[in-house]
Amino acid sequence: MQEDIQGILLMHLYYKLDENKNVIPSSLEEWSTFIGDSFPANYRRVGYDTVNGKRISTVFMGLCHNYTSNSNIPLVFETMIFDENKQVIYQERYPTCNEAEEGHKEAVQWVLDGCKDENI
Repeated sequence: MQEDIQGILLMHLYYKLDENKNVIPSSLEEWSTFIGDSFPANYRRVGYDTVNGKRISTVFMGLCHNYTSNSNIPLVFETMIFDENKQVIYQERYPTCNEAEEGHKEAVQWVLDGCKDENI
């Protein structure tokens, strides 16, 4: 998953999902095809709920968004919660579909609990 180029450890940037929703490194062209018209959007959607006027969305992005962690684990799934004014009030990223599914459930519960638990 990683390459050492002139002493710099790099992660792949692009990923796609296999038929079991496992994360697979891919080229830009493969990612573009996967994200484009060849796969239905609901295949990339992990969860979508509207609770108490807030939208909770969890999706496969296919682009590594691991900008702050020192680990080399690609974060390619994302949960976001939008308030009634379409402002983001919560965001979390995950490396696997299973973790994204669990994270989505936790985000829904956080909204059901009144968005009060700061430990989500």
